[in-house]
Amino acid sequence: MLRWYYKIWTDAIVATRAKRTEAASWKVYTLVPMSALMGINLFTLFLWMKTLVNHNLPLALPANIFDFRLINGFIAIVMTFFIPFVILNYLLIFNNDRFEQLVKNYPPQNGRLYQRYTLVSICILVIPVIISLMFF
Repeated sequence: MLRWYYKIWTDAIVATRAKRTEAASWKVYTLVPMSALMGINLFTLFLWMKTLVNHNLPLALPANIFDFRLINGFIAIVMTFFIPFVILNYLLIFNNDRFEQLVKNYPPQNGRLYQRYTLVSICILVIPVIISLMFF
């Protein structure tokens, strides 16, 4: 499983590096979408758990920082579905320039694996939402 994680990451790194030639910006342009896609996958898992197991299950960690409900909801979503993956991905991929070793060990596939992962992650979210709207 970890091998597929690294393969997807190396493919994403090489594809983003080819598009973004700036020195450090390609790291951000890779880290943010990959973390968002992982957050989408976690949200999908939580959505299925809420639909199948317990309808009262919260989807995000509650946050009551401000008086505005919309801002609190946004912070809760970011804290639950984005920040943990940014930290995890940074530590596993970018810390101590580990990505250089990963690119050598796992050959890229010209962005195809990264595109497939993006498509599957989005479809995995859309299909349950459509099914839950139709039947529940």
